[in-house]
Amino acid sequence: MFSEIVSGLLSIFDPIILLLVFGGVIFGLVLGLLPGLGGLTVIVLLMPLCFGLEPLPAIALLMAAYSVIYQGGSITAILLNIPGTDPNAATILDGYPMAEQGKGGRAIGIAETASALGGIFGAIVLALMIPAIRPVVMAFGSAESLMLVFMGICFIAVLAQGGMIKGLIAGGLGLTLSFVGYDIATGIPRYAFGSLYLWDGIRLVSLALGLFAIPQAVDLMVTGGTIVKGKGVVSTPASDVMEGIKDVFRHWGLFLRSSAIGTLVGIVPGVGGAVAVFVAYAQAKQTSKHPEKFGTGFEEGVLAPEAANNAKEGGSLVPTLAFGIPGSAGTALLLGILMILGLVPGPLFLKEHLDLTFTMVGTMVLSCIIASTICLLLASRMAKIALVPGHILAPLILALVALGSYAVAQNMWDVLCAFILGALGYAMLRFDYPRAALFLGYVLGALAERYFYISRLAFGWKMILQPIALVLFIIIILTFASRPIGKLFRRRRKA
Repeated sequence: MFSEIVSGLLSIFDPIILLLVFGGVIFGLVLGLLPGLGGLTVIVLLMPLCFGLEPLPAIALLMAAYSVIYQGGSITAILLNIPGTDPNAATILDGYPMAEQGKGGRAIGIAETASALGGIFGAIVLALMIPAIRPVVMAFGSAESLMLVFMGICFIAVLAQGGMIKGLIAGGLGLTLSFVGYDIATGIPRYAFGSLYLWDGIRLVSLALGLFAIPQAVDLMVTGGTIVKGKGVVSTPASDVMEGIKDVFRHWGLFLRSSAIGTLVGIVPGVGGAVAVFVAYAQAKQTSKHPEKFGTGFEEGVLAPEAANNAKEGGSLVPTLAFGIPGSAGTALLLGILMILGLVPGPLFLKEHLDLTFTMVGTMVLSCIIASTICLLLASRMAKIALVPGHILAPLILALVALGSYAVAQNMWDVLCAFILGALGYAMLRFDYPRAALFLGYVLGALAERYFYISRLAFGWKMILQPIALVLFIIIILTFASRPIGKLFRRRRKA
């Protein structure tokens, strides 16, 4: 066993494998920078290349590109208020306000360092937990997954900057939008209003670009100037980026908690990255000494979701490799490619191909280090995007919106949908409704509906009485009660 582990790790340092890893990192970072092109697109575009390769180089190329996609997406989230990938939406909450204050380089330093270390954390957990993780994964059925999704939905109230009521309204609207399209149980279209396009529902990319990118472009055109407001300046790289790196180590406890949350949520099959990053952000706000600073450009608000972002990838590979159960949409495609290459994930995979398993672990670690180094070295140049005049930057953002929304399915209706949702996003921006809450409600709505149907068929209304589900339900209740209880204690102290 030890020899196979060493063999798998040393195979990464073959010159051809190193070249493929470096190429995969560059490819993943570039696609992460382009809004709307997420981890699924990376794997789909690399899939034809993998068919002509042996399993080892194919796995190295795929894992390198997929491991760093969120590190590229964090840069556009911080500097342009556009989530490069869906889970990067949580980084916007504090990353973009930091860019507005002229601290874009510091925010990039935090994001890239936390992402790299989070990815290493997840890879190490993957290596350590594979032999003993089967009971944990098998304990999470539909009822437990449903409660975990509800936990993410209840954090809408925590994320809301305009107040709990506005947060719940925005989240409810997101849930409603998630129900557009076919009913998963009956197959009957809902809220389609006679449009064939809406039968398939609203595409996630169109929603993300419409909510975050278009309002930003319109705001730049209306207000003029640059992203940096007032007299803010973009700091020099040596001091600014290094300060961001130090922030991660100053808040090492928050980093460890957020990475652990990302890994644990990633292990649960099918829950997805959006849950991990928003749960990490919410726990950071609840445990912080300065919760009032979240959403205003607070370093802890960037650190928490970025640490969880990459850590969850190591977690999602656990059920994929050990049991053949995809931990996320991206690993579902990865599972398909492994099977095409003649590798069948499952308990026998870990026994017969343990060296390839640790090749994947080593590739994740090396890719995160390479990507973080590239981004940190270029952070000073990237941060200067915040100084580009709005009349130049806004048309570029709108062009990226059109390109990103069209690229998913080559459908012009997706572009139109993105701009319609952009009007909604701009209205929410003006009336101080949290767009992140709507986005989270949409992402989790489909998952909640699916797990609800399965749980109701399996357990009826006793689904909540399943042991793990009951514990998660109690945590949800305590989360909602934390604010009023905290206010009550503060009033008693003052009295």
